[in-house]
Amino acid sequence: MKPVVIIQNCEVESPGTIADYLRERKRPFHVVRSFAGERLPDTDEFSALIVLGTPLSVTEYRKHDYLVDLFSLMTRAMRKDKPILGLCFGAQLLAHALGAKVQPNKVKEIGVMPVSLTDDGAADPLFEGFEKNFDVFQWHGDTFRIPFDASWLTTSQDCKYQGFRKGNLAGLQFHLEAGADEVPLWCDAYAGELEEEGLQKDDIVAAAGANAENARALTYRLLDNYFRLIES
Repeated sequence: MKPVVIIQNCEVESPGTIADYLRERKRPFHVVRSFAGERLPDTDEFSALIVLGTPLSVTEYRKHDYLVDLFSLMTRAMRKDKPILGLCFGAQLLAHALGAKVQPNKVKEIGVMPVSLTDDGAADPLFEGFEKNFDVFQWHGDTFRIPFDASWLTTSQDCKYQGFRKGNLAGLQFHLEAGADEVPLWCDAYAGELEEEGLQKDDIVAAAGANAENARALTYRLLDNYFRLIES
């Protein structure tokens, strides 16, 4: 079985509970630290691609060679019908590759917040077994539009477009993968954003810790659904 390749685009935003899931399910995987100049794989080297976040904006990705290379890899993978799951920046870059607009959201979403399934989301196999409303960890300032011919799956009060799927391509604005042990690192790395938004690290960390067990369960459920979907 070819491995799942996870593209990590900044130091602090690791695969988190996604890596835990893949180990427990005994699925081979490999993490590529794109920001550190590690070689991106050829499209025939992986079974699926998971693209993680970064504080950089898709609107300026062309200023960073490793993100230009990542965008090229994603478009090549799409042409070969390779499955891609994008999270936060990864979802925005995937939306951009599918021709959709990426732009600043009306507010920054930071912390544990509820998202809701749309009617299409409730009927989509990617969210089988999910409640209509569920809590996720958010940390983003940009947002995407839903790509042409993709299903709009999830939404929130302050960010209308939270998730989409087009065949075996799926993008989620939120971070199910961020474990409680990682959130303090994010708060330290992005302390300036917390200050700008008038938020306190202790509050963010406490909420993430309280939601950690639920977030892990949702991550496992979503990935079970995703792999069943792309392998059917």
